[in-house]
Amino acid sequence: MTTAAEPERRLTDWSERYGRELQRHVAGMLGNAEEARDIVQDLWVTALCRRPEAGEAVNIRAWLYRVATRRALDRISMRRRRSELRAAHSGELESGSLPAVDAALNRLSEAAAARVREGVAGLPDAQRNAVWLRWIEELDYATIARRLGSSPDAARANVYQGMKKLRRALADVWREEGPI
Repeated sequence: MTTAAEPERRLTDWSERYGRELQRHVAGMLGNAEEARDIVQDLWVTALCRRPEAGEAVNIRAWLYRVATRRALDRISMRRRRSELRAAHSGELESGSLPAVDAALNRLSEAAAARVREGVAGLPDAQRNAVWLRWIEELDYATIARRLGSSPDAARANVYQGMKKLRRALADVWREEGPI
């Protein structure tokens, strides 16, 4: 019969036996020790909540490595998606490749349009991407969250904070040129 404390004892044992090597493995994949620590911490929660049954994974070390590797690959994939998203958006305002952006910026003087571009470019990445996805691509917060690898609440907060900064930075453009 299994006691209530037994899973925690197993987890402590696994953490002591495999924790450092798993962290080195994940850090080697990601090139970032802090992200590796986060992934390994999440791994322990997974191991506590959904530890493998004997028939599923006799070799606990192999199971832990498999889960950690999948999480690291997911993180790498998320980084790649974010990088592609940034790259895709970095030139759009400059090149004027989107009709909605073109129409809005064409209504402004050249100096005002440059200020808008600078204001948008000056936002932190998460805010710039969230604002772009919400107001240019007109996506809902759940879709923005999926595209950025965050929660809908984080997506909403990034849009709000980004727009707040833009309103402050571009208040004089708004007064001089009218609504964009």
